[in-house]
Amino acid sequence: MTEQQAVKQSAELLRTIIRSIDKKLEYTFIDPSQEGRFSLRLSTRGRAGIVSLLTNDLRLAVNDNVRKNGIRQKIKSTRDHLLSNYVVDVMGRKVTRMLKQSAGGKDENKSSFFYRRPQGRR
Repeated sequence: MTEQQAVKQSAELLRTIIRSIDKKLEYTFIDPSQEGRFSLRLSTRGRAGIVSLLTNDLRLAVNDNVRKNGIRQKIKSTRDHLLSNYVVDVMGRKVTRMLKQSAGGKDENKSSFFYRRPQGRR
C-alpha cells in the first residue's frame, strides 16, 4: 500500500469515527508541524475545542478496533466537554453559604398567609 492510499484510508476512517459520534460535528486539521501527532479543531453549535491524536494510532486503528475505540472516546469526550453547560463558580462555597444565611435565615421560618396545607384524600 502506498503512502497516499494509507493517508486516504486514515482520513476516511477518521471521518467515519467522527460521523458516528455526531453528524453535525465539524472538524479541521491544525498544527501538522508536530512530529508523530496531529491536532483536530472540533466545532459544534458555536463552540470549539482541540483534540490531539497520535498519527501512529490512527494508522493502526484501520485494523485494530481497540485503538479505533480509543480515538473515538478521545474525540467524544472533547465533544461532550464542548456541549456541557458547566458554570464556573466565581464566589466560592463559603461566601455563597454566608450570603444565603444572612439573606433568608429569619423569614423562612414564618408561615405564609397564602400557604395552603395539603389535605388528605377525600
